[in-house]
Amino acid sequence: MWLEGLLTALQPVNILFLILGTIFGLIIGALPGLGPLFAVALMLPLTYGMNPATAIILLAAVHAATAYGDSFASILINTPGGVGSVASCWDGYPMTQKGQAGVAMGISTLGSFLGGILGWISLVSISPLLMRLALRLGPPEYFAIAIMALSLLALASGGQILKGIFLGGIGLLLSFIGSDPITAQARFTFGSLYLQDGLPLAPVVLGLFALSQVLVLSERGGSIAQIQSVGKVADGFKKVLQLPKTVLRAGLVGIFMGIMPALGLSSAGIVAYFVEKRASSYPEAFGTGEPRGVLAPEIAKNACIVGDLIPTFTLGIPGSSVAAIFLAAMTMHGLQPGVQFFERSGTLPYTVFIGILLAQFSFFGLGIVLARHIIKTVLIPNELLLPVIVMLSFVASFAMRGYVEDVIVTLVFGFIGYLLNRFKYPTSCLVLGLVLGGLVEANFHRSLLIGRGSYAIFFTRPIALTILSLTALAMAWSSVKTWARSASPREAQARAERERHSAKP
Repeated sequence: MWLEGLLTALQPVNILFLILGTIFGLIIGALPGLGPLFAVALMLPLTYGMNPATAIILLAAVHAATAYGDSFASILINTPGGVGSVASCWDGYPMTQKGQAGVAMGISTLGSFLGGILGWISLVSISPLLMRLALRLGPPEYFAIAIMALSLLALASGGQILKGIFLGGIGLLLSFIGSDPITAQARFTFGSLYLQDGLPLAPVVLGLFALSQVLVLSERGGSIAQIQSVGKVADGFKKVLQLPKTVLRAGLVGIFMGIMPALGLSSAGIVAYFVEKRASSYPEAFGTGEPRGVLAPEIAKNACIVGDLIPTFTLGIPGSSVAAIFLAAMTMHGLQPGVQFFERSGTLPYTVFIGILLAQFSFFGLGIVLARHIIKTVLIPNELLLPVIVMLSFVASFAMRGYVEDVIVTLVFGFIGYLLNRFKYPTSCLVLGLVLGGLVEANFHRSLLIGRGSYAIFFTRPIALTILSLTALAMAWSSVKTWARSASPREAQARAERERHSAKP
């Protein structure tokens, strides 16, 4: 069956659409704010009338290539190509500023490929085991997972814990705009129909990271990187091969986030970044151009987009919005997800699996060819590049849903992001609060309904209790570690030295 699936996937028509989908995905991914959801949704109507295997292979190629292409803008101009590549900005752009754009792109290219391969292995080999675990998780467990993710705000704040918690709280408050997840009653909408569904994440991210960066760069002048060297892509490959533990950790995070419905792409890179930062012996290096800070979110992101398909194919439950489009494509082509997909579709499942694997090799090969040319954009003068970024940001905001209000949201959050950047507030904390706010609130209320109003449900279910306990221990250990570091003789000596220098006239 695997051999027949391979031969079907290698048919000329399938290879043609595989390459075309990859090229289209790379182009859409490089444009700020569009991302995989936009690209796959745009391709879905074009698959009507295609062979089911060809249609799924095309969508898989677009999906994988767009997720990888998202990193171009994140690393080169500090502008996320999509919501899944936010974390790639935090160390990718500092590497660009240090003249290592080529190295960062090499890390992104090989890291994305390895992440996709890890996700594919989980899809074809351990999906039954992973789905048994996923089926045992209920609202209390999802709430505990979201709380664990939010607890990582202390790491995201870069030592400014109060600022990080403050912005995380603001993000949570913004996530409450729209309809109540339980009663469907409108809240904080001020009578606006536009806010009924809440603040759209993509325009908010575009404003916070794209337009705000335009204002910062316009003050600086020159070119983005302020350098005449971009480094070698091959050096990035070497960095990846030197960090096998990071590859494994981030791959596991991406797979786990992928199979958990509602977590998905928007959270995978952020959580993997913080997990890697916590595991590092030098967490203070993150945010200054640390290669592991680029590698971890890239691997997790691409492992997640394949992991998203596990519940889609096996249970008919999409793991994300993009996976929901795959589900729609299966239905449109007469395929029934679940057991029937594997038992009554002949060699089709194996053809699809081989096609998803070929999609990883496709974007990897084209990425190697294109990366060294794309990185030269960092040498373009700001007066030429910034108007293009502004135009693409507004076009991307409008193109996603066709709402002028989305453009206004981008503009407002662009100004907010500039102020946060100016006063050294960790913008990432606001994004994380906004991303996970809906998950926290919905599963909190559902848990209380299941427990008949009793908070004991969070402590009587073993998995939820374990997750909450690990979160408490991690936060306590972080505080103890910070206290121990401040109390060490070396730190005391360095503090005294700084005070002595500041006292000099």
